[in-house]
Amino acid sequence: MKTIVYKISGLLVMVLLLSSCKKGFLDIVPKGKAVATTVSDYDQLMNNTSFYSLNSNNNYLIMGDDIGAEQARYQNTDLNTQRSFGWEDVIQTEGQDDVYTAVQLQNLYICNKIINEVISITDGSELQRKRLQAEALATRAWINFDLINRYGKPYKAATAAQDPGFPIITQANVNATNYIRNSVAEVYAAIIADLKTAIPNLPAKSVFVTRLSRPAATTLLGKVYLFMGQYQDALPQFNSAFADLENDPSIASLYNYNDAFSETGAFRPFGYLGPDYPGSNVSKNQESILLKTQYIYPNSNGVVMSPAVMSLYEPSDLRLNFYGRTRSDQTAVPGELRVKSAAQFSHLGIELSDLILMRAEVKARLNDLTGARADVQRLRENRMPFADSAVPATIGSQTDLIRFIIDERQREYAGEGQRWLDMRRLSVDPIFENQISRHFIYAADGETVTKTITLRPVRLTLRIPQTILEYNPEMRDNP
Repeated sequence: MKTIVYKISGLLVMVLLLSSCKKGFLDIVPKGKAVATTVSDYDQLMNNTSFYSLNSNNNYLIMGDDIGAEQARYQNTDLNTQRSFGWEDVIQTEGQDDVYTAVQLQNLYICNKIINEVISITDGSELQRKRLQAEALATRAWINFDLINRYGKPYKAATAAQDPGFPIITQANVNATNYIRNSVAEVYAAIIADLKTAIPNLPAKSVFVTRLSRPAATTLLGKVYLFMGQYQDALPQFNSAFADLENDPSIASLYNYNDAFSETGAFRPFGYLGPDYPGSNVSKNQESILLKTQYIYPNSNGVVMSPAVMSLYEPSDLRLNFYGRTRSDQTAVPGELRVKSAAQFSHLGIELSDLILMRAEVKARLNDLTGARADVQRLRENRMPFADSAVPATIGSQTDLIRFIIDERQREYAGEGQRWLDMRRLSVDPIFENQISRHFIYAADGETVTKTITLRPVRLTLRIPQTILEYNPEMRDNP
């Protein structure tokens, strides 16, 4: 096993890199000792780029049913991408580590180190130590929420206590052995406990948008409740996040696309592939309550947008400016297919638009249809001309409004990787549980479908990485 030492803003961390030699469960994360003795040292650990620049091996984007593929180009992509797109049982080749999960476990190790150690050091004020511990707790909750939405079944109250989830790891101990899979219910309970403990000690606004703040944590807690179907618990959390934003609008604010796309607007000038927008410029993050980005490969790889999703947009919807007919290599996309223009970054953190849509959905599910409509329109009037922004009058029933909000999520996040998580949670929702997800591969004319792939419900849950199972023989894999 190869050892390297790297520097994080003056703090040395020893890391043992992955190799083919024997290793235990937590050896798939950086194993070693962080030389941290002061509040500043521990604080610098939270600035590790892996917390906010998500590893590009994350396959959420490629698994959403909001995309398709061009056969001629897609067949030349790497096997992991093709297997993720095909919703196959096995993604990694034999002996290959799941790099994305390994990085998340590295981050979990750092969080646990801070949570368990920072309070006892004598340096710094009590407020500083509690705030840093709170941030690590909330970040641990974020990581566990991510992991349970990869390796645990979608939350269903009737079965969550029996459904296998993922190990709950609370110690920075690389020598621990015999990890077991806690139940989905236990993991969700641990996430909620971490967030509830953290929120009172978090600041309303962080120094960096990449670090957890109180509105980010309350939004995440509301999202957890939303995924559990506990809408009455989610709403107060979303309201609390909005209260922080109203007290300090500099935390996050919506771009008004009517202005941003004007001749002197924030998304100008257009490059040869499209606008200068958050997907092409990571510094354009004014909508981010918590900035987490994933670098996405150029669209020359054959990934295209689903025509069904593109049909959800009205002609005046300015979000259509993000989807063009020219690839990153400046070749034309065939037929009427579109690609995400100039896309380099997918935003997978906590965005103001997501908070708005989640609260709208929760209000609709609690039968506050007037409040839900108002929230949706708040977003839509910043995405298209005001005259076209109202929720259509034909959307009258509670169910119709919930469906409209989910469609609005697709219009807002098409090609961003958010759809995969929605597919999971909606699969156990009575309104959407019979919905079938498919991927289509298109011929060179951009119209003829050469292959249709139908998602089997079992593959809404990924299999546990082989490197974890090898050293935990009693740990059950997913089917």
